[in-house]
Amino acid sequence: MVRCEQVDRQLVVFQLGLLEDPLRAEVEQHLAGCLACVRTFLELKRAVELAEGSPQPSEASRLRLRGAVARELGLEAKPWRWWERPLALGLGGAAAYCAVLVVYLVNGAG
Repeated sequence: MVRCEQVDRQLVVFQLGLLEDPLRAEVEQHLAGCLACVRTFLELKRAVELAEGSPQPSEASRLRLRGAVARELGLEAKPWRWWERPLALGLGGAAAYCAVLVVYLVNGAG
């Protein structure tokens, strides 16, 4: 098991994707359980990516990456099926009607 001090020394190499196995796997495992090292890694990553003159990915690359991550995590928006929109509209309308009816009955009874 690697310690924070060992991971800290390897973060630049890890960020550049040059860290070889098995040390890369150990760093990944440590980052999965150490919030302090993740913060350090993200600060380093931001500094490298925002440095003047550093290569920046195109907007299309960013969108592809975000889409791939969303698919991997199961967060991708699924398209509506043909019957879902009318059903949602109908249920929303029914809920609004019930709310108006309750207000009317409460005010009429009082």
